[in-house]
Amino acid sequence: MNGNKLQVAVHAMGDAAIQRVIDVCQDLDPWLEGQPSVRIEHASLLSDSMLKELKGAKIGLAVSTQPIFFFAEEDSYRQFLSAGQLKMAYRIKSLDKENSLSSDAPCTPWAEPDSPFYGIYAAVTRHTAAGGFINEDEGIPVVRAILAYTRDAAKMGGFVNNGTLTPGKDADFVILDRDIFSQKAEDLAKVKPASTWIGGEKVWSQEKK
Repeated sequence: MNGNKLQVAVHAMGDAAIQRVIDVCQDLDPWLEGQPSVRIEHASLLSDSMLKELKGAKIGLAVSTQPIFFFAEEDSYRQFLSAGQLKMAYRIKSLDKENSLSSDAPCTPWAEPDSPFYGIYAAVTRHTAAGGFINEDEGIPVVRAILAYTRDAAKMGGFVNNGTLTPGKDADFVILDRDIFSQKAEDLAKVKPASTWIGGEKVWSQEKK
């Protein structure tokens, strides 16, 4: 990967698997500039010591996690995880800015697995589809959730022309059917795209469906 200048994406959900990735990678020299050389997909269970190691890793380890998982699968998490493990689940706030959010669609039993708005809703409220909550103290503001899906995800993936609407970048964006910043937290999952634009050209519209 070093010679080809490619980012390594390692899928690890359990705490033992994540710790193994950290142990193997943290002291390596980074081979990419402007983005992490290694990213961990999922990173579902993170202890305090893991968070410290992630932030201090020489190689610059990054995390891409999916709040739709705990939203859709609360019952499974409560059934198969201990109380201590559950407290380590999806520590998005504790990751600070060293993370991005994604859907990992279609790998969840939810009806709309690719909807970023359910992910934003879950990341902000920590509410689940079953009516419960998973680690409410790990909730983040709406603005940060949106940036994790856009700016931070683009930076992590090395997409230098996407992620923000700034001069010189590709004009790829969506227009929503309502102002997401003025919505009550419980209504965030109801937000829908009204139109999609690629390179400044409208390629899809809700009106044309």
